[in-house]
Amino acid sequence: MTSRYLVSGSPGVEEAAVILREAISSKKLVVMGGLCEAKYEGRGASEAEAGDKIVIVKSDGSVIVHGLKGFKPLNWQPDTSYIGVEVEGGYIKLSFLRRKPRELLVVKCGEVGFIAVVESPVEGGYWMFMTEDEIRDAIAADPEGTIGESIVFPEKERRLGEAGYADLYGYDSSGRPVIIEVKRVKAGEDAVKQLIKYVEKARSMGKANVRGILVAPDITEAARALLERSGLEFKRIDLKKLYSAFKASRRRTLEDFIGTNSR
Repeated sequence: MTSRYLVSGSPGVEEAAVILREAISSKKLVVMGGLCEAKYEGRGASEAEAGDKIVIVKSDGSVIVHGLKGFKPLNWQPDTSYIGVEVEGGYIKLSFLRRKPRELLVVKCGEVGFIAVVESPVEGGYWMFMTEDEIRDAIAADPEGTIGESIVFPEKERRLGEAGYADLYGYDSSGRPVIIEVKRVKAGEDAVKQLIKYVEKARSMGKANVRGILVAPDITEAARALLERSGLEFKRIDLKKLYSAFKASRRRTLEDFIGTNSR
């Protein structure tokens, strides 16, 4: 069977440029390792001196540059408007331009250790252990156990006009309407602004005493400050605890993936 994986070891910069141009223009997955430097200008600026790096160019044009240590990339761009491949002064030069917002990442490599190309990338399925919908459902089923308050939720995802759909809409023990916005990651200002839109719309519909609650594992300081200025609330959730209680009803667990016969 013909392999879908092509690996070129220690190509010269001219050969590397040919391989990269063809692979990137064909939207293949490319991984390159070599002695490289990187410069970035856009929402900020950074410069990485020449050193061993891994450069990943994905089929959708996103790019990641990793250094020798840690799991966080030195540079990344979620998408690109243009990718240029040139040979310049004995270096292979990769230019990644993103137009909105304008960002430019330039990677120059004087030595290429290898280039690996996936000829026909296969996008497999992916499951998160707790989606926002699952977190929402867990809160609706047991609000006291999850967010520490007794709230009745007659409906989920209630439409609030042009503001969109609130994750949860219910009533607390005193009868006040409650709108809940759920986030599965650390909440930022965008999450607070979304909640504000829901609350303002509900108030314009006659629910003057409505409460707004943002539920997430954590929150940024800027988001917390905006939340407090807006008179809204934050409830922290423990995702590990939620997952432990919820995994029995999940369609797929790690045990399913590994298989009981492996024990």
